[in-house]
Amino acid sequence: MLRFILAFMIALLAGEATAGCNATLISVSDWSARQLDERNVEMSVSVLSHAEKQIRMLYAIAYFDDVFDVPIGSVSIGPDAVIAAGGTYPELSTWTPHNFGRLLQMRKEDVKTATCVKAVLYEDGTKETF
Repeated sequence: MLRFILAFMIALLAGEATAGCNATLISVSDWSARQLDERNVEMSVSVLSHAEKQIRMLYAIAYFDDVFDVPIGSVSIGPDAVIAAGGTYPELSTWTPHNFGRLLQMRKEDVKTATCVKAVLYEDGTKETF
């Protein structure tokens, strides 16, 4: 019974993580991780816009999981991300090895990415919240 309750709670929480989210407006087109020093890992994430018009601001997150769906980490995208329709945007951030150190050792094909857009402001002033 305890296993059933635990499985139910995990499924419930997983559903909440994707609620209120547009997972198709942008996608991760490329990423890299490199060791800066013993305390820092640099994450470079390029996202591709699938929007039909230019994005002026964006509130989004890029997620990284391994092939077993074990979370590795997440990177905020924006908010001042200006992305042309169909264009790409680079996000560069620095983290401790505790967060993204695994990516230094992993093959890219063993890493799954996903995106979650919470809100977007287009160049024409149109705003969408998910």
